[in-house]
Amino acid sequence: MKKILSILLLLIFPYVTFSQQIKALPYDQIKITKAFIKDTLKIDAYIKKAIQLPFSEEKEAKFYYQKALDLAYNLRSQEQIAKVFLEKGLYYRENFNYFESIKSFNKALPYFENTKESKLLSKLYFFLGQSYFFVYSEDISFKYYLKALNLYKKNQNEIGVAYCYNGIGTIYSNTNHKVALNYLNKSLALFKKNNYYKGIATCYINIANATEKTEESVVLYNKSIAVLKLQNDNYTLAVNYNNLGDSYIHLEEFDRAIAYFQKGLAISEKMDAKPLHAMLYLNIAEVKLKQKLYDDAIYYSNLSLDFATKKGDVEIQAANILALSSIYESRSDIKKALEYKNEYIAARDRALKYKDQKKVQLYQSLNELDRSQYELQKLKIENENADLKLQSKNNQTYFFIFLTLVLVAVVVILFLQKKAKNKINAELQFQTQQISNLKDNVQVQNDRLNDINNTKNKLFKIIAHDLKNPLSSIEALSDLMLQDQGGADEEEKVLFLNLIKESATKASEILNDVLIWALDQEKPVENKKLSIKTLINEELKLLEIQASQKEISIHNTIDADLNVVTDKNKVATVLRNLISNAIKFSYTKGAITISAAVEKKFIKISVSDQGIGMTTEEMHNLFIVDYKKSRLGTSNEEGTGLGLVLCKDFVQKLGGTITVSSELNKGSVFSFTLPYDGGVV
Repeated sequence: MKKILSILLLLIFPYVTFSQQIKALPYDQIKITKAFIKDTLKIDAYIKKAIQLPFSEEKEAKFYYQKALDLAYNLRSQEQIAKVFLEKGLYYRENFNYFESIKSFNKALPYFENTKESKLLSKLYFFLGQSYFFVYSEDISFKYYLKALNLYKKNQNEIGVAYCYNGIGTIYSNTNHKVALNYLNKSLALFKKNNYYKGIATCYINIANATEKTEESVVLYNKSIAVLKLQNDNYTLAVNYNNLGDSYIHLEEFDRAIAYFQKGLAISEKMDAKPLHAMLYLNIAEVKLKQKLYDDAIYYSNLSLDFATKKGDVEIQAANILALSSIYESRSDIKKALEYKNEYIAARDRALKYKDQKKVQLYQSLNELDRSQYELQKLKIENENADLKLQSKNNQTYFFIFLTLVLVAVVVILFLQKKAKNKINAELQFQTQQISNLKDNVQVQNDRLNDINNTKNKLFKIIAHDLKNPLSSIEALSDLMLQDQGGADEEEKVLFLNLIKESATKASEILNDVLIWALDQEKPVENKKLSIKTLINEELKLLEIQASQKEISIHNTIDADLNVVTDKNKVATVLRNLISNAIKFSYTKGAITISAAVEKKFIKISVSDQGIGMTTEEMHNLFIVDYKKSRLGTSNEEGTGLGLVLCKDFVQKLGGTITVSSELNKGSVFSFTLPYDGGVV
């Protein structure tokens, strides 16, 4: 008896959130006007007011539902009528009045079945199955659970399927434990798959209730408690403590049973759940009886009886009267025991009559529902007859309209076919031109890629060629020093070390140029505003030693207000290479001038020297990657031959060009341009 009541209490709460997901259906066949929208908002407002009322104010809630229903009927909207009945059913269901909820759900059912909205219909079937279960109509409950299950499977709603399995398993819990466990385990697997913790906790409880071994039930109840604590579901947690206490009674661990009943009471008192109070006090009374603490047993049984009487729970009342009879019998107070035994018989009769009254009430509700459905069907037939008469009057008109439309359609089709043909021809011509353009673009890209690939191969060959000499020198000089075994004097060793250092420096310069080039291939252009004069001054600091060794003066004549938006690192690399080359090929005590000028939409930056200059042929091959060795400077400085190639690549990526003018033995001018947006000069 106690376990069945625990199951019923437990099943109520996991579905509250689930039921609140239903929304009104779309208005497919209704002309939506401002007045219609205004009335639907009024309906929603009435429903909201009703939902917020406690069940103690049921009459006022019914008043608001009726107001909403009157508006829905005036709108002649099936969706709105169905919505009101559904919300009214949920109100009674959540307040445990399942007979009224069944009546409202069944009134909503025909409208939902007419709309064929399977997602809403599946939920309504589920609510009906659950409500019939709570009024002990398990056959009807089973039928609706199956209907809901089929629709949930069709819609691939695994949470809904799991709840249906859970409901079916609960029905079988009292008759066939094996079948019940099969359905409950299927439900648990689906809840776990979807990480639906409230459902997982419910399944653990129902599986424990269906399990015949008490030890296994205790394990399952504890698993459920672990999940419930994470979910903050206090009501279900309290019921679960009651179940655990009941299990420990069977295991004759009475102190543990009392401890769990007390935990349940602590939660129940906070929530003011009086039906649960009655259940827990009754179970404590049973434990006290088994411990032969008769005064305590009488005290808790009377507490339970008081709560059950206030709530009108005749079954708990009967159970308490029977418990009191057993307590007094155990105390050898036969007179009191017989008095309570006789009172129990009367209470049991009242409970049976109460059940019979509820069943009669259910059948009356169903008969009332059948009558209302019959009236709906009759009204539907009358509407259909009226529609047939109207249709027959309009058939001729429709026929002539149809002929006219066919002729118009033929003309339109012929016109559209011709238009479509012309459009297709134009589209084909356009696509042919596009294909030709794409082919040209692909060829250009192939040529560009081949050029880049050839440049890369030449660079690698230059690197291999230029690195070979300094590395070979380092290797040879090192071997020579090792083989000498102390024969060379100090001056000779210094000479060898200087030669090794020069070779290492040469190799480092080559690798540095290649590294700059390689990094540039991956790094995108990062434009930002910068001052050209400031940037040149920063680079000149790095070249001071090189210039001072040859006593060369460098003049930066660029205006301090000249700003440009470009990539600082790339411009710095270009300037560093050009100024370094100018120093390299200038005579001792020479001069280098750095200037800038605005030419239309570009800034032209020039580096001029008074050095050895170049021939026309040398200028022609200056920016070409090939097998060549760089020229020696005026002080026999060596280079890698890659610097100007990098300069050209960087300038082109920045959107500019690089040029050179030179005259042999008179000097050279290297110039490059950068895009300029019209800043102040």
